[in-house]
Amino acid sequence: MALNAQGYFNCLKSYLNTVHYGQPQARSNEVVLKEKVFGQSGRKPIEYKVSLQTTGETLVIKLDTKKNGSSLPLFHFLEDSAKPWSKRCDFVVFSLRKNKLHAYCFEFKSESIPHDVPDQIKASVDWIKALHSTINAYTAKRSTIHVTKYVLSNHPDPTPYLDEDGKYLQRDHTIRHYRYADLNDMALADLENSNIEVIR
Repeated sequence: MALNAQGYFNCLKSYLNTVHYGQPQARSNEVVLKEKVFGQSGRKPIEYKVSLQTTGETLVIKLDTKKNGSSLPLFHFLEDSAKPWSKRCDFVVFSLRKNKLHAYCFEFKSESIPHDVPDQIKASVDWIKALHSTINAYTAKRSTIHVTKYVLSNHPDPTPYLDEDGKYLQRDHTIRHYRYADLNDMALADLENSNIEVIR
């Protein structure tokens, strides 16, 4: 059964394990993402915080959440060691806006952009596809999700990793790079990424 975006967003709120993976938000018109990231130098981790203005409803999922110092498997019935589904990005933000459901995948990095960032973010898009398929298999409910991908860093000069316009990763042109400082006072809807993956 095909649902409109609002109906499917309501499904996500009902079905997702937000007690473990959800990130409660203090304000309805803002998404705040916080993550501690280790840098190349091996110092103490630095906490990066991003605040993005929002309109409409949002649901923030922290895929890379840890309990007792280790990440729980995304799928408890599958072996998780060194498997494709053991990779994940830090956050997936579902946003319901103008009767369209968007999913934003965010990976936080420090002063480097490692070569495996595309693998991490691809695995998170695959998680969204798996979630979408699982809901459809069990409930026959489905809807369209528009997915975009982002890596955030504090790299002093990310140009060697980026395309000639200085926006997208050379390694994967669908991943938009932003420096944390560039996101101040931005709206979630204003994040630039012309590479939208549509899950139906």
